[in-house]
Amino acid sequence: MVRAVFLGLLIALLTACSSVSTRFVTGLTAEQRAAAAALPVYDTLPAGLRYQPVGEVEGLSCQTRSKEAFRASEAGAMEELRRAAVRDGGNALTGVSCTSLNRGQQGSNCFRAFQCRGLAISVGSGSVPSSD
Repeated sequence: MVRAVFLGLLIALLTACSSVSTRFVTGLTAEQRAAAAALPVYDTLPAGLRYQPVGEVEGLSCQTRSKEAFRASEAGAMEELRRAAVRDGGNALTGVSCTSLNRGQQGSNCFRAFQCRGLAISVGSGSVPSSD
């Protein structure tokens, strides 16, 4: 019985860790990371902007322990969100919202976390209007 409980806890722990790690964007080229850093974020889409929705994306900044040197931040979650948009083929974002998560919220195994979500879009040919 003790062995079954231990095995169940181990599986639950591994599952929780894996659900967090899949939210981090890896494998981007230097060019893609540069594009992500410069990705415009629109609060409202400019009139006449031609675009196609690419899909919903998510970014997470996760601090796993209270005494960890890395501190979760909204800026870190936005960086991950931009990378996710580029990974999925977007060249801009809209409808972005960010929230602070407590341990265990929405499957998070983080001590402290910020999560940002938005819609990745592909803006049509020509210059992308300023996001100011």
